[in-house]
Amino acid sequence: MTAELFNETSPTHRVRHGRAARLGWILYAPGNETINVLLLYFIMAPYLTNVVVGDGVAGQTLWGWISALGAIIVAIGGQVLGSATDVIGGQKRFIAGLVALAGTGAAALWFAVPNAETTLLVLMSLATLAIMVGTELAGVLHNAMLPALAPRHMVGRLSGTSIATGIAWGLTVLGTYIVLFMVPDMPFLGLDKALHEHDRISGPIAGAALVLFAIPLMLLTPATPIRRVCLPIRRLTLGVVAETYRSMRAHPRISRFIIARMIYQDGIAVALAFGSIYAAGHFGWDGLELGIFGMVVLGSSAIGAFIGGKVDDHIGAKRTIVSALMILLAGILGLVSIPAPTEAGTGFLATPQEQLFIAFACVLGVSIGPAQGSGRSLMARLAPAGEAGRWFGIMALTGNAVAFTGPLLVAIVTDATDSQRLGLMVSPALIFIGLLVLLGVENDNPVSQAA
Repeated sequence: MTAELFNETSPTHRVRHGRAARLGWILYAPGNETINVLLLYFIMAPYLTNVVVGDGVAGQTLWGWISALGAIIVAIGGQVLGSATDVIGGQKRFIAGLVALAGTGAAALWFAVPNAETTLLVLMSLATLAIMVGTELAGVLHNAMLPALAPRHMVGRLSGTSIATGIAWGLTVLGTYIVLFMVPDMPFLGLDKALHEHDRISGPIAGAALVLFAIPLMLLTPATPIRRVCLPIRRLTLGVVAETYRSMRAHPRISRFIIARMIYQDGIAVALAFGSIYAAGHFGWDGLELGIFGMVVLGSSAIGAFIGGKVDDHIGAKRTIVSALMILLAGILGLVSIPAPTEAGTGFLATPQEQLFIAFACVLGVSIGPAQGSGRSLMARLAPAGEAGRWFGIMALTGNAVAFTGPLLVAIVTDATDSQRLGLMVSPALIFIGLLVLLGVENDNPVSQAA
């Protein structure tokens, strides 16, 4: 299958834009995943919120506001940028600029010293915002390049290969980071743990990886020259919104699934983004425990995605998603129900509460893979023949449009209740609501689809 993926071309694609171009497109994923695992999920995010801010509740609230603002910018900017580049081209130039923006923000996090003053907190917040916006908008344009790189019947395999490559690299880089910087008393490069340099170095490393893995995309994929044309941004943007609205009204059964996915996916994103922040504040974990937590979630997610694909082919995508969401709810509720240890442990994951937290993290990870992967399968089976591409675009657009809701609710609830636990409860609440909406979607039949 891999050889076929890299060698096959369609009549409308030249051979010189085949294997090398697809490889370049796939290799962008590891750089983006490095940003996710080191900065946005497991190392830098909990360090910023608990050590730099100096208070878990205040830090979680601040991270929620930053994430919400970034999601709003991406929701608006992604629609405008995507529509604009469809007309004028230049996707690779825009990606290069956005990667430079995110890479600069990542490198700047080296200066995030503990218990920062207000001015430094503002600067680090802006650096984090640059990372979120830069990587997400670059991802929009990266995804938009996919149809030009492979024939229609290979798009799913190319996309799946990219995701699998990213997850595998995420596990590798996180494990290597733990071994080099977290486990030794004297970290690699002689960094000073007392100054949290072993945490702060994750910023420059992730920024360098993002830039490095963007190079094959720039060099190997087809050129995307800028076409000098009049660009009616307002008409393009409003046209996309109007067309989306008309399509969803005309296909209520698909619309119900899209609405359900918007809600439960937002809940999953909250669990991923704030789970490590909550753990750092709740247990006082440092980078080593948080890195292990990240590897558990990523590894179990990969296993769950593999198993979920087999289950999907037998019972259908909707039933697979429903089962995964129910397991996911149990995992998250289990996580937030664990009390803080009454006595501090003296070793790695020394208390029963911490060990139970890791066990529930396995449950969380195993269910995330099928919940996300089978969403694409269900859309592929629900979409009318010949219209799958349009409906996948609508699903992505609507998801980005409401991605700010979860982080915003976390910020509001955490600030209002002065509780990280209640703030994280936003995640199971959104997943439960999405599950209720999903129950009204008709079941798909993989057997009839195969026939």
